[in-house]
Amino acid sequence: AQVVTASFGVGENPAKRVDDLFEQEIVTHLATLPAQVFIDAGAPGGEEEARVRAAVGHAGAAGQRIGIHTGSFASFAAMIAASNLYFGYDSAGQHVAAAMGVPLVSVFKGFANERMLARWSPSGPGPVTVLRADRFEDAGSLLETAIQALSL
Repeated sequence: AQVVTASFGVGENPAKRVDDLFEQEIVTHLATLPAQVFIDAGAPGGEEEARVRAAVGHAGAAGQRIGIHTGSFASFAAMIAASNLYFGYDSAGQHVAAAMGVPLVSVFKGFANERMLARWSPSGPGPVTVLRADRFEDAGSLLETAIQALSL
């Protein structure tokens, strides 16, 4: 069975995220994939968990088949390592996926300069797709490209 993992964590840096609608539409798309989907909730009771739960709720009935991971990062990292595809912002999860050769799609936004982007871009033996938000006209075109990249 196919497994997809995702994280909307931004390491307490809101400049790294796109917006609620982007996250809701990504989750809605993930819910349509022929896979079990797990999204990390981040810190219990935190802002990230509220965003994840809202996005899953936005997916309606399809969202009911999405698992929300509420454990430690180590347990989520094990889930990433066992998955067939990973999606997330520039955060620790992308590096786990890259190191384990899991195909990944990572959205980079709010980076200070090109050097930071180069240093923090994931690399590993599997396919890596880095989507630079600054290269898209708007969040809608970024969303379209992200959805195209998220096919199994």
